Amino acid sequence: MPRSAAYNDPDSIHRLFEPDPLYFTFFVNFCYLVDQEVAMARPLELIDSLVAEGKEGFTFDEARAALGRSPTATANTLRRLQDNGLVDRLGRGRYAIRTLGSLHTSTTTDDLDLAVGATFGDRQHRIAYLSALADLGLLSHPVRTITVACTTQVRVPAISRRPLRVVIERAETIHLEAEPLGHSWRSTLDRALFECALRVDLTGGVERLAEALASGAAGADPDRLSLLAKVFGPRGLAAERRLASLAQVLELPLRLAPTVGPRQSIVRLDPRDEKVAWVDDTFRVAWNITADELRAVAGN
Repeated sequence: MPRSAAYNDPDSIHRLFEPDPLYFTFFVNFCYLVDQEVAMARPLELIDSLVAEGKEGFTFDEARAALGRSPTATANTLRRLQDNGLVDRLGRGRYAIRTLGSLHTSTTTDDLDLAVGATFGDRQHRIAYLSALADLGLLSHPVRTITVACTTQVRVPAISRRPLRVVIERAETIHLEAEPLGHSWRSTLDRALFECALRVDLTGGVERLAEALASGAAGADPDRLSLLAKVFGPRGLAAERRLASLAQVLELPLRLAPTVGPRQSIVRLDPRDEKVAWVDDTFRVAWNITADELRAVAGN
């Protein structure tokens, strides 16, 4: 058909202007990518500015001020950053910037001190009990609940989607045998072992206490443990006897020598369990599990 005739044929005109499906798909995808780049440009500028200021964490209000946007728009921006693994939400209105080597991981996994420090702020606190044992590398299995000792109650149920347990403690002992750790404080090896023997209920049972003691006995200091026992009075002395009994029966390289008279009251290895499998007469400790069973758990 001659070209001039094509313009008089409606079907021919339709074919001339019919869009190419491949071109249309490419165009849509290109527009989507451009839109995504534009959408991420400002959030990335926020991250860059915070990093330039030396900040590792920030609040919702700080992000809103930096972005100059409405609360809804700011929330959407932070959600986008979370979805891309660039920030981690620690709790209500608190965020942490993820470092390049830890993108798409939780702050509590890589930077427990940063997450806890951002949550507790200026409050006197200490990463303690099982959380301290796990952070010190004394446990073979991960601990999900974050346990923090603090002088005041903190009504925060979770940090980075991990349950939070707060144990109230006196200001006089909150940093006793504790060490600064980045943005927070953490129990030392001796304090972590001692406090878990003091509060077996916060340890998850004597099995975990025995595992941690077997891993850390060589680095523990008997004198420091004895000092802690004296500070905490009768309950502290009972905790020292539990540690001494465990170390002796499991033949660990830790020599504790608490004074125990033949008529002294017996203490339970696990105060929650009334079962008595046998009694260690040396330290007057009633075990709720046999030594062989505990050796198997502790890997000793």
